[in-house]
Amino acid sequence: MSLKRAMLLGLDGADPVIIKRMIAEGRLPNMKKVMEQGAHTENLDMMGVFPTVTPPNWTTLATGNYPKTHGITCFTNETIGRLGTTEWNWDSRRIDSELIWEAFEDEGKRCIMLNYCQAWPNRVKGSKNIIVDGTGMVPFLRSSAEFQKYVYLDESIEEIKEIPHSVRKSSGDCVVYGDQAEKTTKVSGDDLESQASGYHFQSSEFDESTPMLETPSYVMVNESVEEAANSDVIDRLYSPLKDAKNWAFDVPNDAKEGVYVLNSGLSRRPILLTANANGIYDTIALYKNKRTEAPLGKAKIGEWSEWIYDIFEDEDEVKHIAYKIRVVDIASDGSNASFYVSHAINLDNHTYFYPQELGKEIFDAVGPMMYFGTFYRHTDIGDKVVLETWAQNHQWQAEAAKYLFNKYEDWQLFYIHLHSIDLMNHWYINQAIPGSHPDWERHRDAIEKIYEINDRFIGEMLDYLDGNTSIFIVSDHAATPRSVGYDNPGIGELSGINAKVMMELGYTKVNAIDADKGLWEIDWSQTKAVNSRTSYIYINLKGREPNGIVEPEDYDALVQQIISDLYAYRDPVHGERVVSFAMTREEMDCVGLGGPHCGDIFFQMRPDFQFEHANCPNKVTNHGYSVGCVCMMVGAGIKAETISRPIRNVDIVPTICHLVGNRPPQNVEGGIIYQALAE
Repeated sequence: MSLKRAMLLGLDGADPVIIKRMIAEGRLPNMKKVMEQGAHTENLDMMGVFPTVTPPNWTTLATGNYPKTHGITCFTNETIGRLGTTEWNWDSRRIDSELIWEAFEDEGKRCIMLNYCQAWPNRVKGSKNIIVDGTGMVPFLRSSAEFQKYVYLDESIEEIKEIPHSVRKSSGDCVVYGDQAEKTTKVSGDDLESQASGYHFQSSEFDESTPMLETPSYVMVNESVEEAANSDVIDRLYSPLKDAKNWAFDVPNDAKEGVYVLNSGLSRRPILLTANANGIYDTIALYKNKRTEAPLGKAKIGEWSEWIYDIFEDEDEVKHIAYKIRVVDIASDGSNASFYVSHAINLDNHTYFYPQELGKEIFDAVGPMMYFGTFYRHTDIGDKVVLETWAQNHQWQAEAAKYLFNKYEDWQLFYIHLHSIDLMNHWYINQAIPGSHPDWERHRDAIEKIYEINDRFIGEMLDYLDGNTSIFIVSDHAATPRSVGYDNPGIGELSGINAKVMMELGYTKVNAIDADKGLWEIDWSQTKAVNSRTSYIYINLKGREPNGIVEPEDYDALVQQIISDLYAYRDPVHGERVVSFAMTREEMDCVGLGGPHCGDIFFQMRPDFQFEHANCPNKVTNHGYSVGCVCMMVGAGIKAETISRPIRNVDIVPTICHLVGNRPPQNVEGGIIYQALAE
């Protein structure tokens, strides 16, 4: 008897408005096939949960619960009674609900979770489930052994100079780099810079034995979230270019050499720059040393090398790594050249695989995974490189999925999450509408090309529609651009406290630790309320919060006054109302929020003032984009149908369970989408 199976293909940030338009233009052939053969609403959409940000919605899509029930209420958590402490949400142990794969496990069904961001660490000991942790790749990049680099070689450079990337304090584009938050712990009170920035770095390993990550809340006052989202995060290396000398094997007479420095300066790899038969320099090759004739890797202009397998050595350990180079430019006379080096993957780190031995097995069978690249964004070459890295990343996802399907033939549930559309939205969408940027059309094209890359991945998965498998294509939210000249005035922040508007309204007081470095701290003795995370206001309530000053009898009046002030607040540039609506703790229950991980006030922004998504409601549109969630279903048990009833993302889990024949997770709040069923 054939097994009933279901796939959830999660496209983070995918917009039903864009997908429907691009299908009509003939640019998404695989999604068109799903639309024609499967079930969906007229607009290919469904309602997500509040707030419209990644962790709450993917958790709902794995539990069938609203955030009040599953406890994941924003990009990060903040718990009533712990004001000023940020708790990292990319951790299954923060979820209060049973997950769908745990319900399947309970009935003996095997599940595969590949890059699904809320699945790690595995909560079921001795599980037959298979997990490749999404936060090992995107968005945390925990498996990185060395950061991406841009290398510039020039005859005019006299000595090697390396400029490391600056560590972000804001998570404005939904990315938390590994050196931001790996094994974050509370820092000591005398470490003021770390305390203010909110990050304390230790190790890249993260499993069920790791303490849940938390940190003092980062305080933002004057920083621009958009600036953080659009700044390049890359190491830069400048290296002299000279005539090639003292090589132990024959090299062309006109070859030139440089040096690539890696492993935090502990290792060096010689570089050869060579010309073709016409004397035009066009090839870069990287070597282990000048004695070993076979290059580690090489590539021509505009091309990628194959994977370069290398070793980091220091006094404590030997680490096997893999990376690629992509040649950006070479002067025809060989006077200068530049190339991009991808993030180096630590091939020895298997702590984000369950079971761990699966890590080496996949690396051997499929190869390393490519991280997304970011440098010179908003330039033609920068756009090309980031799209090329995403294409390689998603191809690895497809090949890894196929390997796991073949290895575990008894699988019945597959969950995957692809983060590329969301990040391209953050990086490009505010420069992708007329008047926003001289190259706005190229930025729009970059966003649309990432949809095409995702469509190719979907095509690989459609090969598994065998009469017993149903496929759900969903997203957690989408994104809208702000109108030209608009920006967030200083309220809302993914992973900390944005104090500016609340300071202007007189509720928050900050002190400078180092204003030039953007380091601030809250003066709790003079602070009645703060805006923490994307959408919440917390009252600094006496007897509840660590440094509370607001008397309990003043609570209700203060909440109502803050809400009135939020509605009355006008953007200082345009004079327009900023806040769309605000709710008390009692009122927010009607939108599935509440409980210990929500603030005293929940608010949402008008689209011209939000952060692409996160603090603006589902389905709101602006300039031809929306914040809506995609939902398309196809395959076994699903008919070709345009559904007139609203679909909500709490409905996906019970529908999958019904199709596969498994009980739903405990306390599921959604309902089966009967209108999509063939029987």
